[in-house]
Amino acid sequence: MKVSRCLQGILLLLLLSAGLTVSVAAESHGKIVQTAAEGRKASLSWERADEAVSYEIYYRYAVHEKYHLLKRVNTSTAHPSVWVNLPKAGRKYRIKIVPYNRDGRKGEAYPAADCVTLPGKVSLRSQKSYATSQSMKIYWNDVGSALGYEFLVKSLSGDLVKRYRTEKKTSTVLTDILPGTFYRLRIRGYTQVNGKNVYGAASYTYIAQQPRVKFKWGSRSVSLASWPKVEGAMDYTVYLTDHPASGYRKVKTTEETQAAITGLSKNRKYYVYVTANMRRGKEVYASPRTKRYTFRLQTE
Repeated sequence: MKVSRCLQGILLLLLLSAGLTVSVAAESHGKIVQTAAEGRKASLSWERADEAVSYEIYYRYAVHEKYHLLKRVNTSTAHPSVWVNLPKAGRKYRIKIVPYNRDGRKGEAYPAADCVTLPGKVSLRSQKSYATSQSMKIYWNDVGSALGYEFLVKSLSGDLVKRYRTEKKTSTVLTDILPGTFYRLRIRGYTQVNGKNVYGAASYTYIAQQPRVKFKWGSRSVSLASWPKVEGAMDYTVYLTDHPASGYRKVKTTEETQAAITGLSKNRKYYVYVTANMRRGKEVYASPRTKRYTFRLQTE
């Protein structure tokens, strides 16, 4: 059974009056508060424990039980505040702080508190679009600590097109995405620290609607595919199959907006799509491969 603080004080006075040296344990009070985050770093603050001159800070993963020592801090300030480096960004942790007095006697640990690191970079997984639509559906890989995601769409000239925000999910529909041009898309996850939204590192990509393909008949074994020009595209790639389940073969990559498709058989149904390709350094950004345009070589 614990002795009340009042009785502890009386006992301490009696011992001191008898000329004895007493080591008083550091008694914690208040709570641990996360005040900021930067990447995998977090800023923690708390109210000083009575008689405390140092602290040990421990962490554990949210789903684990075992705590690991993170840092030792020597301070006797009224409101200690310290930055700590946690193992990974995009994670949620449980933090425990244990105070010590000047004799190294351990006090009662502060109530454990949650702590988050900023969401890591978000990677786009896939896209779906149709040439007859002004919207695109995008899919991305979830980042653990993110409470939601923000998307910023700009034109190639840098004009803001639209800002979108979603709760915690891994797909959304972007509207006002017109055919015939690439857009620059910024993606970043956000979480909350001390009641405020904070944002993780941004990742960037380029998106464009899938070009609409038209056909003109040629000879028995040739057809001409054409599509509108896409602003920002360096070239275009044509894909063809007569059986989608077996996959597509690349017919041609060209800087033109048309391509001859040869080696066709009459009265057979073919499936075609075209990707617009933007090149930035070593990166290639292609429009989605959603719509399959079909045609049958005309019988002569």
